[in-house]
This record gives sequence, C-alpha cells and structure tokens, in this order.
Amino acid sequence: MKFKIVTKDLLNILSSTKQIVDKLKFIEFDFLKIDELANHIKNKVDEGFEDLNTHFGISENYEQNVQLIFIENVVNFCFWDEKDKGKWKIEWNNKKINGGWYGLKTCFQRALADNVLILDANYLSSISEENVKALFKSSNGIEIPLIEKRMKNLQEAGRILIDKYQGNYINVINKSDENAVSLTKLIYKDFPSFKDIYNFEGQKVCFLKRAQICANDINYVYQKKYGKSLAGVEELTAFADYRLPQMLRMFGVINYSDNLAKKVDNYILLPFESREEIEIRAVTVWGIELIRQKLKFYTAAQIDNALWLMSQGLPDEVNPYHRTYTTYY
Repeated sequence: MKFKIVTKDLLNILSSTKQIVDKLKFIEFDFLKIDELANHIKNKVDEGFEDLNTHFGISENYEQNVQLIFIENVVNFCFWDEKDKGKWKIEWNNKKINGGWYGLKTCFQRALADNVLILDANYLSSISEENVKALFKSSNGIEIPLIEKRMKNLQEAGRILIDKYQGNYINVINKSDENAVSLTKLIYKDFPSFKDIYNFEGQKVCFLKRAQICANDINYVYQKKYGKSLAGVEELTAFADYRLPQMLRMFGVINYSDNLAKKVDNYILLPFESREEIEIRAVTVWGIELIRQKLKFYTAAQIDNALWLMSQGLPDEVNPYHRTYTTYY
C-alpha cells in the first residue's frame, strides 16, 4: 500500500505530511491492520454520533451556538497531565468531569449559567488572568495547563472578531460562503492562534487541527439548523491530536521505534516541532486517510470522530498517548 493522494487536498495537509510519512524514522505502518480497524470504525459510524451531536450548542439560537463553538475551540488544547502530577478536573451541577473536551465544555456552560459575558467579543478582548482562572476553575485544585496562553488566545479572538467581524462569528461563516474548507482557511489566516503550520527542515507541513475541528463542529449545528452539511466538509482531513495516534497504535496500524515507545510509555515529554512529534501527527493524518480510502462513503471527519469516541474510557493497561506542550492540539 502506498501513500496516494486521491482527493483535491485543498488545505495542503495530505501533500505536506506525505513528505514526512514517505521518510519515517521513528514509526512504521502495518498496512495489514488497516482493514481490521476500518471495520471497527464502520460499525461505530453506523451506530451514529448521538454523543457528539448533543454536545454542541446551548440553545435554539444559531448565532449564539456558533459563537460558543468558536470560542471553545480558541482554547481547545492540552488537557493532559504529566506523570504523577494529577489531572485538571471539573465538577459542576452535580457532575464530575475528568477534564478534556467535556471539562472544557462544562466550563463554558458554568460561565454562561453564572451570566459571565464569555461570548461577548469586547469582554474577551480584555479578559483578565483572574477571570480566565475563574472560567477554568477546577474541582481538585489543579490548574488547567497553559492558562496564560489560553488567556492570550481569548484576547486575540475577541480583538479580531471586533476588528474584522463586528464581534460575531456568524460573519466569519457568512464570509466563507458556508464552505468548510473556506471556513478553515479564514480561521487560520485571520486568527493566528489557529495557524497550525510547521516549518520543518525547510518544508511547510500543515495540520490545522483546531481550525478544521472548529469548522467540523460548526457543521453539526449547521446541520441542525438547515438539514444539510456545509459544502466541502468531505475535504477535511484528520484532526491530528493525542488520542488518535494512541488508538492507531493500540490497533497495530502504527508501531513506534523502541526508543520512541519508551519515551511515550514513560510520559517523557516530546519537544514541540521535534521530528518524533511531527511524525506522530503525520502518521495520524495518513492513518485516517488510508482508512477513509477503504471506507469510501465516509469522510475523514466521521472516521476521526468515531475513533475519538472509541478512545474515551480506555483501560489503564493501554499504552498512553504522547505528551507535547502546544496550543495546537
């Protein structure tokens, strides 16, 4: 099996990451495992994504929902804990959440219930460190990672929404002509915190995890409102993060070198933009793409979502995911 591009690759993600997967140093693919994992994913997709479909939006107000989704994705990164240090956790409304995306979502629900102006671009543009800490307040005294960077991202998003979009994210969607690829491009070009593009060994390598996942999340509420998907959503690739490569490894689709496996399994941090980290993300994109080429009637986003949902609640004996401090995933 070869790494063959069979889509338009409008975001330059497949072609730029192909430069990496064609010359892997620390990871190998086991192409024989692709079919097995594809069958598991097909079953998950066919079950439906009720869990995903219900956790986007807060009301019947479409403009408010898309504003919320965008602001959540501004800070949707890095929820993990270092070895033996404990994980950021949330408790609200008699529910305990073990951090992660669900913890993030709960923080925003809590803020809105407390009438915090978290969806107001003016409020965001000058949000204080104190208010950011209150937004992400934990139930166990452990602070969410990279809180200062989250504050700066929120401030940046507020300023740009005001300067370019009258404070409302709905205007970004309108400018994109309701096209997922155009929306992804607008997000990372106009909001620098989303520009998940590496300059690696003289090569441009694109992942655009948060920009793509924001467009895909918007697609869920768009479908609810209009009964159809955003145009071009089938052109999105995998959202290269922590959990997906962990799952690809668990199913044997990818195998780490002994040295890389030792680092990952012992929670040794991988430097941002290191060859090892970039290889992990590149094989994630292509692992999902190879499965998509098998499951021709499903999008990469659907396959990604299925695998992510399968990753929730894994037993302790499963090998851990890699750790890298970054705001991109």
